[in-house]
Amino acid sequence: MAPTPPPRPRGRSAIQPRPIRAFEAPAAIELFRIIGRRPSNVWVDNSGALVAAGPGAQRLREFVCWRTRTRAGEQIQERVGGFFLVTASDACHPILLCPPEPLTSETAFVHAQLAQARDGARVAELVAADRLIEVVGRRPKTPPSRPGDTLLPEDHPLVVDERPDDLNEAPAFPRRAGGGRNWS
Repeated sequence: MAPTPPPRPRGRSAIQPRPIRAFEAPAAIELFRIIGRRPSNVWVDNSGALVAAGPGAQRLREFVCWRTRTRAGEQIQERVGGFFLVTASDACHPILLCPPEPLTSETAFVHAQLAQARDGARVAELVAADRLIEVVGRRPKTPPSRPGDTLLPEDHPLVVDERPDDLNEAPAFPRRAGGGRNWS
C-alpha cells in the first residue's frame, strides 16, 4: 500500500506564500527594476555546455534594469525567486538591489545565485545602517510583472537611468474573470 501524499495547500497560501522578509526605507534608496533581457556574449549548445558562437549554439540572456529609487509607501520584499518592489498601489515588480553584471563564461551557470547573494549582502548593509527597516509584508494585489520576458537588442545598456516609455508592467498571470481570488 502506497503512503498517502501530504495534503495540498488550500486558500490564499496555495497561490503565493507571504514574503520571506519585507522592508521599508525611511529615505529613498537606489534599486534596479528589471525591464527586460538582452542577449549575452555567452553561447551554449543543446546540452547546455559552453560553446563558441555558431550553428547549433544559442545565446544566454542577461537582465537589463532601470536605475530608480524607492518612494514613500513602497516595500522591498524578499520572496522565492528574489527581491520584489511592492508599490504603494500594491503592484509588484522584480528588482535587483545591486547593479546587474554581464554574464561571463565563468559565471553563466551561477549568475542568478551570485546576484541574489549580492542583494542579500546589500540588504544586510542597509539594515545595519538603519536605511531599511524590517516590517510585516503587504500582500500585492497582482502577481509580479514580467518585464524580463521583453527581449532588447544586444547593444542595449545593462542599466538605463530613465524610465522606458514602453515598460510592460502587466502582471505575469492576470486574474481570470470571475475567479475572485487574489494572487497572494
